[in-house]
Amino acid sequence: MKSRIILLTYLLFSLVLPVISQDARTREGRGRWRAEFTELKIELDPAQGASGLMRGDARLRLRSLGSSAQNISLDLNHELTVLSVTDEDGRPLSFDRNAASLDVHFEKHPPAPDGFTIRVRYEGSFSERVAEIDLLNAWAGPPVSYALTSGLWYPVISGGDRRSKGTITYLVPKEWVVASVGQPAAVELLPAGNRCAFTIDSPMWFSFAAGPYTHLRESIDGLDMGVYFLGGGPEKARYYLRNCAEMVRFFKEYFGLFPYPGYFVVELPQALLGKTGGGSYEGMTFYPTGALPDRFFSLPVFGHEIGHLWWGNFVRGTEGPVINEGLAQVSMGLYLEHVLGEKALRNVLKNGAPEYSLVHSARLYFRVIQSPKTGDRPFLDLIMRGEDLELGISDKDKFNTLHMLANSKGFFAFFMLRDLIGGEAFRQGLRRALQRGAWKTITLEDVRAEFEKAAGRDLKGFFQQWFFRKGAPEFTMSSATEAHGKNWLVEGLIIQVRDIYRVKAKIGFINGGSRETREIEISERKTAYSFLLPFKPESVIFDPEYKILRWADEFKFQAPGME
Repeated sequence: MKSRIILLTYLLFSLVLPVISQDARTREGRGRWRAEFTELKIELDPAQGASGLMRGDARLRLRSLGSSAQNISLDLNHELTVLSVTDEDGRPLSFDRNAASLDVHFEKHPPAPDGFTIRVRYEGSFSERVAEIDLLNAWAGPPVSYALTSGLWYPVISGGDRRSKGTITYLVPKEWVVASVGQPAAVELLPAGNRCAFTIDSPMWFSFAAGPYTHLRESIDGLDMGVYFLGGGPEKARYYLRNCAEMVRFFKEYFGLFPYPGYFVVELPQALLGKTGGGSYEGMTFYPTGALPDRFFSLPVFGHEIGHLWWGNFVRGTEGPVINEGLAQVSMGLYLEHVLGEKALRNVLKNGAPEYSLVHSARLYFRVIQSPKTGDRPFLDLIMRGEDLELGISDKDKFNTLHMLANSKGFFAFFMLRDLIGGEAFRQGLRRALQRGAWKTITLEDVRAEFEKAAGRDLKGFFQQWFFRKGAPEFTMSSATEAHGKNWLVEGLIIQVRDIYRVKAKIGFINGGSRETREIEISERKTAYSFLLPFKPESVIFDPEYKILRWADEFKFQAPGME
């Protein structure tokens, strides 16, 4: 039961986007400089104090983007103390600190626009948790040390593109190993501990985890892949590595690329992750202790997070969750369909999958918007917010609500788009969006444009009603049957009870083993239909496979929480 709760938590509150202070995003000097190369030397002392200590020595090779400014604006976690800032000749530079802001001044020796290096030495620990979800973005140990990109654990340029090539050297306790972005370069066994070096040959955000891990790292299909677990033995490591490799192989073929030189699975203590179930960052995904059973590979858990390697990391959505979360969830659905078939996908889209602790679905969407937030259910109130929003809006104050909506309504809406334009056009549209948005941010309108090119048709109406409009339609249907020669004439009326939507719907006619469907386009409050059938139907069903996100009687309830 405990593992099921952890998996449920994970699927509801996985993270992908860095949590960065508003001050760091909007400061003067945004995007004036680019870090072409970052050299980090990190020393981890988990026995120092209650929360360990990180010592950092960062050298940033910077290049101007056309600015003549005498200051350089960096971001660095406010819990880290800056010991010194110097130029490449070792001359001290003055600086100001304000929360996560680090402004470096060049009064006497202006930086050369064509490239120069600054060195920042710093140290500190981490104790501040992200409000509401109780997440530690970084931790210096024990029992493990880690830092997500959102932790601002090393100095980065404020605003603009923070990715960089570089090298990272970690000094960790003797019994520890390091999982890090980049390629392993060397491991030295020293009296003070293990020194592990990595090279980053393609610009990336930097993340790492270090601890007493059971680990397995191999080259698979030309990719460096590895798993790092706090529990379980070599057999568990091989089991997860094999399943992850199969999933990555599928996505690489479907999307036409894999953005990183490698992929790593890392386990972290749940106490450090708070109410989240982990997250996905460039080339790495993190999971809580207990969410990775020895012999049960949760397809939805890994499908969603591995999907984030493309959606939310390689390409980021300007509006946030609708692209980052919605298309990561679509990735999961595509792999689930690949492994278990379309029937399983349709069931998940409508009802979720209790056997996988997967609740994102039409059922969850309608339950959530009917269940007001009460304030006395800390976990459930993160989900049951009692609020519906347009998926295509950008609202940082409503991020958790949009996150849930993207994973339920958005998940469903993208598969409705696939039904509309066909599977191959859908795949080509996703590939085109990845090419257009590589290492950048794109809008939902950009995504629509790529689907339109792939499908050869205008999709503005579809996007307008499903992504820039709240709610969903509701239909009622009447029918009457009479003999018509050797056939049967079925006539009836379909009524849209709520707002008017334009949809193509199927009507199912059933009599024992005899089944036929007919398609009808609906765009008015009332739509009449008339079909001639070779048998007398015992039942007439609107949208029998539930391919339209719509209100149904089974979804109408008022509930204080989840059953």
